[in-house]
Amino acid sequence: MALVWGMGISLVLFYGAYFQRIRNNRLHRLFAIGGVVFNLLSSVYLLYMVRVVGVEMPARFPVVVVTTHRIFATLMALTMLAMLVTGLRRQRAAHIALHRLFLPGYTLTYISGLVIFHG
Repeated sequence: MALVWGMGISLVLFYGAYFQRIRNNRLHRLFAIGGVVFNLLSSVYLLYMVRVVGVEMPARFPVVVVTTHRIFATLMALTMLAMLVTGLRRQRAAHIALHRLFLPGYTLTYISGLVIFHG
């Protein structure tokens, strides 16, 4: 359950960053970095619980669906890190191009994770 909250908070922060992108760059950065932090903490927690503790994440879906979700989640995490770097380096064109992929992709990943692993 903590994982759902962490990923959900990061999603809300990413949308907050998106809506502040024009109005308030300071808030945009604060929300975006907060989203990255919550996402990374949640991801590390998930990996620790599954790989170290051995908690199983049962899914009623075929392995191909679960694997596709995991691959997509990994791609979104890499996109998130690329957005962080391009934002901090003020590479505006690349940052904007990445956000067009990241926000819908991360939203889809979050929702698919809820459906696949939480019913």
